[in-house]
Amino acid sequence: MVVFSIRLLYVIDRFIVKKIKDEVIIVRCLSLDFGGSSLKYGIVDQDGRLGKIERVPAPLESREQFVELVKELYGKVKEEVDGIAISMPGYIDARTGTLSHTGMYQQLWGICIPQLLQELKCPVTVENDGNCGALSELWKGALEGCRDGAVIMLGSGIGGGILKEGKIHHGKSAAAGEISYMILKPGKYGFGNSAIFDIGMIGMTYKMCLAKKLDLSVQDYRETLIAIDGMNAESPLRGGQLKRIKADGKQMFVWLEEGDPEIARIYDEFIENLAALVNNIQVVYAPEKIAIGGGLSTQERVFADLQKELEKFYASMGMEDALKADVCACKYLDETNLLGAAYHFMTGREG
Repeated sequence: MVVFSIRLLYVIDRFIVKKIKDEVIIVRCLSLDFGGSSLKYGIVDQDGRLGKIERVPAPLESREQFVELVKELYGKVKEEVDGIAISMPGYIDARTGTLSHTGMYQQLWGICIPQLLQELKCPVTVENDGNCGALSELWKGALEGCRDGAVIMLGSGIGGGILKEGKIHHGKSAAAGEISYMILKPGKYGFGNSAIFDIGMIGMTYKMCLAKKLDLSVQDYRETLIAIDGMNAESPLRGGQLKRIKADGKQMFVWLEEGDPEIARIYDEFIENLAALVNNIQVVYAPEKIAIGGGLSTQERVFADLQKELEKFYASMGMEDALKADVCACKYLDETNLLGAAYHFMTGREG
């Protein structure tokens, strides 16, 4: 059997390999995951096999920097792939690959990404990073076989994707699944009462810094944290002796194991807010499953504590089983957006 790659010829239908003159055509793409600090990339084939994941700094400075980096990476593998699949933050029209005026890649706001990269003369697809996370789980992960599902990604913020009848539900302005902006405490409005602050690592890091008098300048997301602190007129983090300890997810669980009461309070609030988010998604949309991924999801106690909190709520409300969420862990972690972007590319840009 001869295995090779061809360009601009699509011969698969939902990942079923077809034989042409007794030769098997393997379709591959260069998958690019544009994040806030780095760009991850790798080659993915139609069976979901992902090569080595590489990283380079994120091209946030200019449109030209973005184009040059993509050209460089594609140039190294163009004989091996059939096109480029992109995952990135922001509201994205997945049919055209146009990024609306949202997300950290401000130099690309309002730009049709495939058109920007047209000199590469290869197919280019673009999809929102939260939606790519959902697509990877639909393809070969925790939501495989589901018609309706939802994904929650626990990261610096909160990513999300909604699956409706086996496809991404994009909604008005392609903004469906932006659960970072969900309000969890009615009447208290603002950034400090959004899911991104109450569940995302940015918010929890800031709370830990306040509780333990930690230096913001040594933290992940330090620029964002300093901006948040600037809105806090009563912040204790200006002046005085501050500890230069990095309060990331790993350190949070170290403090929890040590029995630190301040960190236990912050963690308990996180679980309560996550349970509220899960319940709200379930009763509004009634997905078959809600898959949770991201860095914090790798801690086993998170799912056990979340389920206990949901059960407390269900008991207090006398909830019927039909209204209860079926929560599961995402299968993929570091590779999730790369696989989801590739799935979007492979399935003919449907959705």
